[in-house]
Amino acid sequence: MSRSTALGGPVLTSLRLYCLLLVGLHLAAPLFSEANAWGLWPFTYPARGWQLLLAALAILTILPNTAAAILRIAARPLASNAARFTAQRRNALFFLLALLSLLPFLLLRIVHTRWGDAYILVNAIAYPDPALRLFTTWQAPLDVWLHARLWALGNAAFGWPDAWPTYWILSPLAGALYVYTLLRLADSVGNQRSEKLLIVGLLGTLGTMQLFFGYAENYSLAAAGVLIFLWLALETLAGRRALWQPSLALAVANGLHPSTAVLIPALLVVAWLWGRKRAGEKGRARVWAQTAWQVVWPMALTAGGVVLLMELSGAGLAALTSSDRPGGGDGRMFVPLWEATTRWEHYTMFSWAHLVDWLNMQLLTAPVTLGGLAIVGGALLAERLPSRTNPPAGRAKPASTGPDRQALVFLAWCTGLYWLFTWVWNPDYGGQRDWDLFSLAAIPSTLLLARVLPRVLPDRGQLAQAGLMLTAVSAMHTIAWVYQNTLPWEWP
Repeated sequence: MSRSTALGGPVLTSLRLYCLLLVGLHLAAPLFSEANAWGLWPFTYPARGWQLLLAALAILTILPNTAAAILRIAARPLASNAARFTAQRRNALFFLLALLSLLPFLLLRIVHTRWGDAYILVNAIAYPDPALRLFTTWQAPLDVWLHARLWALGNAAFGWPDAWPTYWILSPLAGALYVYTLLRLADSVGNQRSEKLLIVGLLGTLGTMQLFFGYAENYSLAAAGVLIFLWLALETLAGRRALWQPSLALAVANGLHPSTAVLIPALLVVAWLWGRKRAGEKGRARVWAQTAWQVVWPMALTAGGVVLLMELSGAGLAALTSSDRPGGGDGRMFVPLWEATTRWEHYTMFSWAHLVDWLNMQLLTAPVTLGGLAIVGGALLAERLPSRTNPPAGRAKPASTGPDRQALVFLAWCTGLYWLFTWVWNPDYGGQRDWDLFSLAAIPSTLLLARVLPRVLPDRGQLAQAGLMLTAVSAMHTIAWVYQNTLPWEWP
């Protein structure tokens, strides 16, 4: 028996306890203040009976016997239909499911402008004085431009008084693109059915999904862009795509929202691995020149287009260093180290308040991810440490190279880079209102969890149980979060 197999039982038990803890915290959310537990607070909005029902359904997936029964029932239709789906049929099915996802995105849309810059965007794009309208901004060049163009068309044709309809249209479409990409990613990356379902379940129930329910901000299209980049990068590492494809995807995501530029070092990791793999096939200098070219031309082309667009719109490079500078109201991009000196700074870097906000952000956007990664990380450490001092005879060591390891290295880079961004970047409106600014970080970290969990749960039955309960608890949370935002809210 390999050590990974032996660790499967303790890992599954730890995940069960963690999921039970999360369910308990959600039920206890009314006991905390919203300021201290805003990541849990959405669960206070459904009626108590609905809270108990959601919690009970989640607990059923955590208990071993009921979880096994659910999986047995679900496995029958999946097994009988699996052989019928060729690659072409699967893609058609994915497209159909993406279209169907538009129904909840449209029917359960957000109805208020409480979060982020929603109030500003909805009104400034449609400001009565054309000279003062928001056509675009360096904070989200392509995203704002696209919404402003769509509003101009809608206003001329249908008399739209504000920009809400543009977000009701583009946000769900971004969600459908996200769903289609997620299904394609899971199908190409997952090694077996349980792994594919794990990826879909975890990334399809993130709190970040709120961005697709008619959300009025600059992050919906960027979220889909991040997932597309991750998919294409993993395909490139597996040798199925050219390097320019993830480079172009990330370049467009950067143009939609510059915060996604934190992933550029991860793209360079992909480029390094891609070029190193081919360095022996041709001349080394030629390979690295081709590698650099496939990274540079999509970035340069997109950046040039964005700069040209901004110059033509009257908000060129001069605005980037003055009126439209990064950093928000006070122009300060990072959380202060020692002292908060403006009303846009809410805490210092290493304060308790900062840590509480960061943990709440994790709970709101990806409730099972941080704890899941901690449990898996502990199991991997337990697996590796003894093997260095006294490796069992005849036991093969885990592969240190290859596409799977490269994929995990890449995803770990993406996770670390985005987590670093969420830790150091200053949220002008505070962590709760600026949740959307940091919500994209949940995508790479959750994909990392979905890809590393099979390494410590090689047994398919155990992996299926883990995926079921993690998905159920995450869905329990996100259902309440989406429901909260369907309720009216008035500015005080």
